[in-house]
Amino acid sequence: MKAELLLSGRLDAWFAPAEPPPLWLFVHVPKTAGSSLAADVAGIVPPYRSIHIDHTDRSRPGPERFDTATEAFIQAQETSPARVASGHVQWRHVARIVAAVPSVRLFTMLREPRARLVSDYLYQRSPMHPLAAEVKARIPDFDAFLELRGQQNRAARHLAPRRLIDAGDPAPVIAHIRSRFAFVGIQERYELGFRALTTRLGRQMRPAARKRVNEGAAEEKARVMERLDAPEVQARLAELNAVDLALYADVAKAWDVIAAPLAERLDAMMAEA
Repeated sequence: MKAELLLSGRLDAWFAPAEPPPLWLFVHVPKTAGSSLAADVAGIVPPYRSIHIDHTDRSRPGPERFDTATEAFIQAQETSPARVASGHVQWRHVARIVAAVPSVRLFTMLREPRARLVSDYLYQRSPMHPLAAEVKARIPDFDAFLELRGQQNRAARHLAPRRLIDAGDPAPVIAHIRSRFAFVGIQERYELGFRALTTRLGRQMRPAARKRVNEGAAEEKARVMERLDAPEVQARLAELNAVDLALYADVAKAWDVIAAPLAERLDAMMAEA
């Protein structure tokens, strides 16, 4: 079961019956409605386990702390296995889990990169983030946020090896994700993607949870969006996030093509259930 089958419109092959995997792993790209998705999926395929770190722990870089969290997750799977798990893991952590649980199925959600960057920027400065004061002191504005290495091609770094991303050619990154993930959705078609994913999980549902939504900062968002319209910001964003932009464009274009036949297929499946 590969996302390539879904994204290329081969719905019969993607929906073909298959043995349930021992684990579904949601690779959660930040600010893609992932908290809501994880909350809903946790109720469909229990038990659920979160792969997370203490963000207030500044003793080691985040990826290194996720190394430790990943190893702890793998050990926990041996004694009390979860059927679905999620976390802001990067590909190096995903690869470790795939090696330990070879039959794991991966799924993820993308979001238009400009919108994702703005949402992440606003979230990190909001009361919802435990390090908001530190973020504001260290990163004075959106321009500075764009320059953070950790925010450049953020989605791709969670979903593909760093060597592919650093090479600068989006095509191998896209091929890697299409062939290794079972499902790749986009936030802009969230409900349709959720219905397709949950059908494969065993029970078609519509989304219910709505988690970690930043309703504040309307004035700050307006200022950021105005700045985002500046040609020099648009150019810099495109330069630093070329892989993410190409990845999203590829997947969004595919969803544009499959949306109508997929919705028709899901409606028919729900009527037959």
